[in-house]
Amino acid sequence: MCNLLLYFYVMIPHFILPSNLQLKAHTIYSSPGELCINTCAYQKYSVCPICKKKSIRIHSRYFRTLLDLPISGHITKVKLRARKYFCDNIACPRKIFTERFHCEIKPYYRRLMRSNDLLFKMALELGGNKGASISGYVGLPVSPSTILRVIKRVNIQPNSLTSGVIGVDDWAFKKGRTYGTVIVDLKRKEVIDLLPDRESGTLAEWLKKHPEIKTVSRDRYGPYALGIKAGAPQANQVADRFHLLLNLGEATKRIFQSKGKELREIFKLYNDPKSERSTSAETEQPAKRVLEIVEPNILTANISVARKYLFDKVKELHGNGITLRQIARITKLARGTVRRYVLMDSLTKRQSRSSTNLDAFINFLLMEENRGKTYRELHETIVEMGFNGKYTQFCHKMNEVYQMQPFTRTKTVTPIVAKTWSPARLSLMLYMELEQIKGNDDKEFLKLLFDKFPQIKQLEQQVKGFKRLFQSKQDGLLKNWIDEAIKSECGLKNFAKNLIKDYQAVNNAVITSISNGQVEGQVNRIKNIKRKMYGKAGFELLRKMVLAKSA
Repeated sequence: MCNLLLYFYVMIPHFILPSNLQLKAHTIYSSPGELCINTCAYQKYSVCPICKKKSIRIHSRYFRTLLDLPISGHITKVKLRARKYFCDNIACPRKIFTERFHCEIKPYYRRLMRSNDLLFKMALELGGNKGASISGYVGLPVSPSTILRVIKRVNIQPNSLTSGVIGVDDWAFKKGRTYGTVIVDLKRKEVIDLLPDRESGTLAEWLKKHPEIKTVSRDRYGPYALGIKAGAPQANQVADRFHLLLNLGEATKRIFQSKGKELREIFKLYNDPKSERSTSAETEQPAKRVLEIVEPNILTANISVARKYLFDKVKELHGNGITLRQIARITKLARGTVRRYVLMDSLTKRQSRSSTNLDAFINFLLMEENRGKTYRELHETIVEMGFNGKYTQFCHKMNEVYQMQPFTRTKTVTPIVAKTWSPARLSLMLYMELEQIKGNDDKEFLKLLFDKFPQIKQLEQQVKGFKRLFQSKQDGLLKNWIDEAIKSECGLKNFAKNLIKDYQAVNNAVITSISNGQVEGQVNRIKNIKRKMYGKAGFELLRKMVLAKSA
């Protein structure tokens, strides 16, 4: 049985119902989890929605149930006894219409507008599924689809004017396939608009509608430069400093990749136990157990005959003076593969996700003293020495080794660790200042590298000189750096020539403080919004959510 609670209708609107609605509350009664308010309207007239004429002639009455804001965690329902009116305007096609209210209650709505506004705010913060879950806890239970419909009903338009300084970047519908464009006001720090693609024509059309734009920050994506030039020729373009340094790092990495032979010589010299550096290191740390990667007699993987043939064919054709493009046509290999084969001294086995460094431990595992040990004991031993594989991988490879010819060894080798550096790590070390490099091995290897190859030392000076350009903020320094890079033999000639093609935007990045960092942050926010709407994130819905949260 419901508990019937009677109150004076004069007191109820001040505390429960919206004060700007002409409603009389007769009774309030509660049931488990719900609170119901019986009301009726006391407006003297209503306005026809077609002809906008007032009408006082009542046709009939009907009931509406509206969801209101929760009270003490209870679902609150307003049961309204509304009216229908005659339209006395002869020229109006509508003869009967339902009662209209000037606020809070809209035709066909099942919620008061203030509860709808609360759902809208929850939808912006939580998305469809999470928003629906939380709405049930607070006393406004709706489905995920209803949450999204609430957003779709709200008309959100981008700002018609900007501060004149904007940033442009792409964001992914699906990474690696389809992209859109985000436009951010850098002074206001808010998203102005989202575009459905990253084509130059789309951006140019948008810019033509905003003649107040004077400065545009962007990354080094070519179509953006063309779109800005076509849509806003009066605007100054500023290249993003982060992407410039990223491009420099990629160029430096490619230089190290092309010097594989030289790096191998330095690695061998650095890890040579007879060298002065290794002797001093062993003297300082006598208790450290290390392992040398020796050339094993037995390998756990082979190179395919076809790949070995193509490698030899590339070497032969290149030795005869044939160009890389022609070699690629003859062998039907990619030019990048041909170029890599030319730079390699010998063909190595491919490294896959399941590859391990077991080859370095074969000689140690087949020593006489390890013959009687179990696989588990051997695996635990080499894991401590630096083995990077799993136990099952170890067992599978060792079975292959024992199926080969018995391996005997007349001389025991004391294993020590060989340390190497990847091209990416070396590129980062050149960019860092000496006090930022923490490892002693890194500092010692760089010193050895600079001593043996002065070109690498020159490369380091060029890299750090480019970094200092953004700190000095002086005009003319970029041109001097480009001239030096082109004349030097450090390998940055192509990078410097590419800067000339986009010189004005790069120079603006050097001499101004404008950055695209705010745009990158907004792109991350777009990613979070997409995750909330997974499966229903159409472009228009996503655009509304982004613009609504930026307003």
